[in-house]
Amino acid sequence: MTEPEEKNPWLRLARLSEDHEANKQLWNGYQKYLLKPNEEDYQRQMENPKFEEIEELSDTTIHAIQTEIQDLPTKPGPFGEINIAADIQEIKMPLDLEGFYFAFPVWLTGLRFTASLNLENAQFSYGAHFTGCVFEKHLWATESNFEQNTNFVDCKFNEGSSFRSATFEMADFRSANFEGHNNFEKARFTIVVRFEDARFSSSVCFNEAEFHASVNFNLAAAPVPVVPLYFNGAKFTKSPPYFFGREMHEDTDWTDVELPSAKLQAVQPRWRLEYDKRAYEQLRIKCGALGKVEDAHLFFRREMDLTGRLSPWYTRVTYWLYGLVSDYGHSYWRPIVGLAGVWALWSGLYALYFMSLDKLHLCMDRMDLALSITGLSFANIFAVFGFHRRFPSDLLADPGTGAILLTASETLLGFVFLFFLGLGLRTRFRLR
Repeated sequence: MTEPEEKNPWLRLARLSEDHEANKQLWNGYQKYLLKPNEEDYQRQMENPKFEEIEELSDTTIHAIQTEIQDLPTKPGPFGEINIAADIQEIKMPLDLEGFYFAFPVWLTGLRFTASLNLENAQFSYGAHFTGCVFEKHLWATESNFEQNTNFVDCKFNEGSSFRSATFEMADFRSANFEGHNNFEKARFTIVVRFEDARFSSSVCFNEAEFHASVNFNLAAAPVPVVPLYFNGAKFTKSPPYFFGREMHEDTDWTDVELPSAKLQAVQPRWRLEYDKRAYEQLRIKCGALGKVEDAHLFFRREMDLTGRLSPWYTRVTYWLYGLVSDYGHSYWRPIVGLAGVWALWSGLYALYFMSLDKLHLCMDRMDLALSITGLSFANIFAVFGFHRRFPSDLLADPGTGAILLTASETLLGFVFLFFLGLGLRTRFRLR
């Protein structure tokens, strides 16, 4: 270790042995030792299987550690933290913290890591603060668990980072500079995550990531490179991603993305719904400008959902029917099912109506009856094509008010479903 690193007791503890497993055992055991006086917090963290399985260090081992590192704190800092950045600005030697357990808030602010930093499978039970850090080598944080508030504001990842399958509660990457390849695949964000004004110099993978609160990619600073962001299979359960002010690359991937339903969003305050509606509108416009019609229509459908929710009660039903009948012009199967349903239902209504008038004797047999009734219904649905001339008109030789209402309503519904069928086919063929 360099001289400044040698003076930092926490770094000396992390590197006390040449064997990584031994270092992990000593570090984690010392965390348990420090936490034990706080009985309430100790019992809370014991609910974490990773903490529970930590082997407690004997008094002899604790004494040996404190003898070896005489300035090693015997209790957390004044704010209950572990300050690894105290009296140090640069870490030049590789730092392997794989599997380390941090039972207290961790401060590594303003450090320059000129060598590799490994945080894989590390547990930060009270968050970690890396504000202003520079990672000159690739940062490895695969499967790490960052509870509470984790701060990477103004950090620079010069060779990229891997947060694959990592778990965050509140994560802040504002104004961070991501160089190289950066991977958040299958990462899980349980509370707010912020990437405002973050600079991505190359593609970033968010495939199958889960965002259970808002995620913010807004850009208000100077222009930044436009790079692909991959959200294949990503899940947004509460809010759409916010892209206000940020350009979208043509290769940005929204395949199989899961967006929150309007029903789930409806419990949020009206101002939030209006903001989310604007977010969908922005995404639709950006995708449309890039010719990404499928993605644009995806966001359009969600925009319509919220528009309906935000509309006055007397217009809300029109949006509901628009979505129900055609998925806002995206589905052609729904209109086909609707046409089939109208055909079957009105065939039955015609049979009941003409039975009440004793007109079914006009049909010679059961087959003739079935053809006449279903043919009449079919002809009325597709009246615009003149099919009524191809079916017997005996049943309607002297139509009453009931027959007129049935035929008129069926023709009207047929026109509506045909319109949405054409709209759905146009949309689908245009998408392809």
